[in-house]
Amino acid sequence: MGDALARQCLLACARAGGASLAALYRIDHQARPADFQLLGLATPMHQSYLERYQGSDPLHPRHCQNLAIDLVPLRLGQAAQAAGSRERYAGFLARHGICDVVEIFARQAGQAVLGLSLLRREAEGAFSAGELERLQGLQAMLALALPRLATHSASVGLTALTPRERELAELLRAGHGNKRLAQLLGIGLPTVKTHLINLYRKVGVANRTELVTALFL
Repeated sequence: MGDALARQCLLACARAGGASLAALYRIDHQARPADFQLLGLATPMHQSYLERYQGSDPLHPRHCQNLAIDLVPLRLGQAAQAAGSRERYAGFLARHGICDVVEIFARQAGQAVLGLSLLRREAEGAFSAGELERLQGLQAMLALALPRLATHSASVGLTALTPRERELAELLRAGHGNKRLAQLLGIGLPTVKTHLINLYRKVGVANRTELVTALFL
């Protein structure tokens, strides 16, 4: 996703939606989010989401793909969740001071290809029914922006990685564990984990198996 254009779109959507926190992302053919553009979201929170809470997110594209609507409030997503997952994700949001979330999707040929998360802090309050109704206009704006964003988009492959990232990807392909990666790269284990998180996020995958599949298969 073209960074400058996506950033402009993200800022405009966040302002129009009355949210100080937001994320814009591409959705791949397996309904996985990738190429995140973040506004106001701290990196540790986002990394924690990717590592531990993505699977329990009721507004994850995979969970919303069968819905017939393109604007999904948090409470609607939660209504379809099992109690354990709902409580787990609600706890994650509460720890970071988030009281409400709305997910907006833009589609091509019926398939969601772009997602926008609007998050409200506790001080900002939850989205009202009137605000949710007005956000339908924002969904239309996102759909209009989609062709231009798609023009600047490309699936992340080896050529989009830095030399260090390509080196790490090749070592993962060879099946090395984290300790061996640290030895071969001459870095500490915490640094290896940070590199992996950043690489997963860049490629739009959740683990090393998905990474190797996306880059090499």
